[in-house]
Amino acid sequence: MHLPHLLDDCQEAFLFCEPDGRVVYFNKSYELFIKNNFNSSLKKEEIIYDLLPKRLQPGLKKLHAKTLRGELQSVELSHPHPSGKLAYFELSVSPVYSNKKIEGVFEIIKEITPRKDKQNELEHNFNRLEKQISEEEAYYLDTNIVLAKEIAERNLVEEKLKENEERLAQIIHGNSIPTFVIDQNHTITHWNKACERLTGLPGTDMIGTKNQWKPFYLHKRPTLADLVLDRANTKGFKHFYRGKFRKSSLLSEAYEAEDYFDFREVGKWLFFAAAPLKNTSGEIIGAIETLQDITDRKGMEQEIRDYHKILQTRIEERTEQLKITYDQLLHAEKLSAAGKLAASIAHEFGNPIIGIRNFLKALLKSSSIDKNDLEVIELAVHECQRVKDLISNLQDFNRPTSGTIAPMHLHKAIDDMLLFCKKNMKERHIQVIKKYAGKLPRIHAISDQIKQVILNCLNNAAESIKEEHGTVTIQTEVDNNKILLHISDTGKGIKDSDIDSIFEPFFSTKAAVEGTGLGLSVSYGIIKRHCGDIEVTETSEKGTTFTISLPIKAPE
Repeated sequence: MHLPHLLDDCQEAFLFCEPDGRVVYFNKSYELFIKNNFNSSLKKEEIIYDLLPKRLQPGLKKLHAKTLRGELQSVELSHPHPSGKLAYFELSVSPVYSNKKIEGVFEIIKEITPRKDKQNELEHNFNRLEKQISEEEAYYLDTNIVLAKEIAERNLVEEKLKENEERLAQIIHGNSIPTFVIDQNHTITHWNKACERLTGLPGTDMIGTKNQWKPFYLHKRPTLADLVLDRANTKGFKHFYRGKFRKSSLLSEAYEAEDYFDFREVGKWLFFAAAPLKNTSGEIIGAIETLQDITDRKGMEQEIRDYHKILQTRIEERTEQLKITYDQLLHAEKLSAAGKLAASIAHEFGNPIIGIRNFLKALLKSSSIDKNDLEVIELAVHECQRVKDLISNLQDFNRPTSGTIAPMHLHKAIDDMLLFCKKNMKERHIQVIKKYAGKLPRIHAISDQIKQVILNCLNNAAESIKEEHGTVTIQTEVDNNKILLHISDTGKGIKDSDIDSIFEPFFSTKAAVEGTGLGLSVSYGIIKRHCGDIEVTETSEKGTTFTISLPIKAPE
């Protein structure tokens, strides 16, 4: 039970203090009472006796002492109001139990000045009447006085009982938390407005019945309040709320649970708590159950679980991507090492080839060589020169870039790179068609970088042709202040879903052992640094065309 929240807005003045008089809780009405009648402010942790006039302090201390012995106390007090008029109050004091041990004192103060004034007026009128008939009806006067007192006391008791019942009903019905109360016979005594809104069942249909189960279950069974009232053991709770209940951390005999319910075809998650109601002797005389709609909280919990699954999936995907990237980087490192090894071998082969060529040239000058042998030697010299050029191109290509922009002839660069591809294309019967533009102007660029781009495009064109007897077409043209290089193949083409990703680092449509996914990405960066552009201008199942545009003038 959330008692402090239920008492905050009550008109009656409530206060709870510890045995030494230290204030633990008070509602707004009590704070207003202290302020209006004693011109004092009230704060927690203050001693209640210090807030009252000295003439009232001993009486209140004595009253609290009796209450702490388990006695219920109710007295009337009078005190001059700041306005000058005498004010009357009724002070009710009761002990507060926890685990059958008195932990403090609970005060209720109610102003009875109007009633006291009426009573004084009645006594005054009565005295006047008594004076008038004192001589004639002395005997009957005494009898009437006793009877009047008995009637007044009975009326007062009945009035207090009615006021207490009305006060409890107001506290429960005015609470915004759905609440219902059952008595010791499991009969509903209270079914507040919030409970009506939640369940759709009006209190007029529920109060006086034992149908507290109906809004929640299809068949009759005990609610949490019923189990608390019957002092059910753990086995009893498990039978009806297995895995859904727990003991309250605030009250030793209270229980809490969570479950899902359907209300008028609307599903809701509810958190409900039940606690016993006891009389002053500690006997259980009923139970109270409160319910809270936690559907939104449950929805957020489910969203968090869904986000966790999504995050876990993304982590697994990213881990797989990192693994693929690592394999590609490893393959790229292998290619780099192979390039360095090829450059080293080319250097070692260069000098012997030059020596053989010079020796053959010397033989050509000899007059004793037969004409047929002369043709063979000339062919050998030509092949030695071709090997020397190939070695020279290989060394230039693997040498660290100079970074220097200089005039270069694009056709010469293409021919040099075709030397690297010639053997592979010849073995696969791939025909190379050149459509060079006449009088192509030189461009200003970093030569080895442009060669790297051309070689990447030639290799990609050849690798895209899966069957033999394909064609790679190389075409150049001048467009205003730019030179365009078109490299077309008769390969399988590029999927539409891959077009936007082909220039991204480590993206490759090849197997991990065949490609690193860096060729086009590096080529894209080189062309962009030269203020040019590289793009796919045509692709289909019949082939693909890459177009490279480079400015004729030197870029900044």
